[in-house]
Amino acid sequence: MKLHQLRALLAISENGSIQEASRLLGISQPALSKSIKELETELGVSLLVRSNRGITITGYGERLVRSARLAVEEVQRAQVEIDTLKGNIGGRVAIGVSPVTPSRQFADCVQAYRKRHPEVQLQIVELRPAKLLEGVREGQLDMALTSQPMPQELDGLHWQQLYTHVTTLAVRKGHPLSGARSLHQLLDQEWLLSDPLELTQARELFRAHQVEPPQRIIECDSVVLYVELAGSTDAVSFWSRRMFNLPVVSDALVPLEIAESTPRSGISLVSRPTELLTREARSLFDDLVEAFREAPL
Repeated sequence: MKLHQLRALLAISENGSIQEASRLLGISQPALSKSIKELETELGVSLLVRSNRGITITGYGERLVRSARLAVEEVQRAQVEIDTLKGNIGGRVAIGVSPVTPSRQFADCVQAYRKRHPEVQLQIVELRPAKLLEGVREGQLDMALTSQPMPQELDGLHWQQLYTHVTTLAVRKGHPLSGARSLHQLLDQEWLLSDPLELTQARELFRAHQVEPPQRIIECDSVVLYVELAGSTDAVSFWSRRMFNLPVVSDALVPLEIAESTPRSGISLVSRPTELLTREARSLFDDLVEAFREAPL
């Protein structure tokens, strides 16, 4: 497999059109089609299906796209690192964060890093936990700070818990169950979660107390809309307790004082193996570990 073939496949996958992919890559459509055909011949499988409705990626193609994206990102990263060593440019570091990333420690760390590496292009992207891990796996992010529980299968990721914080259930002010004292009183209500149940600490809440999860769950990965829904509906929502330091949350919601303990939620630093990180990315990685060293676990 050649790099230009992988880039061709990625461009078609991302744009759904050979015509648009050829325009973006600056090559002719016949040359682009030839690259894909050579790749299919080498692998012995069909990667694309052409029809009147356009281009469809086959199952084989989807699997190769994931690997191709990582390969292309690695080559680009290597080119940037070589240029940095030559003194041409300052490099680039991309870090993903979740909405509950502790802001003070992170902000202080970024400020110190920028003073030491003013030439580095630093990109900070806020995504839901599942998307953060996808970005790290595909090489679009160098690292991520995520609140997602550590999965059983790490798939080659380096996972280091930095910090934990208290969680709570909450309902809107004036909710009929704002005085609830038991988890069982809430199970017939609609629930609001920011991610699929299996990716949240709410799953641990039900498991720890041997309670069947509620049947009605709304998943909302928009932070702003999550706050609005929590404050304007009767749904029970799950929160990091530190979010109640924000007036937009504390003015609309009431934390529930139930008998069952809610699990502490962890903030973890996730990357691919640290030896694959560029010098600039490894420097930020080490800074974050040090910044959170004194945070309570």
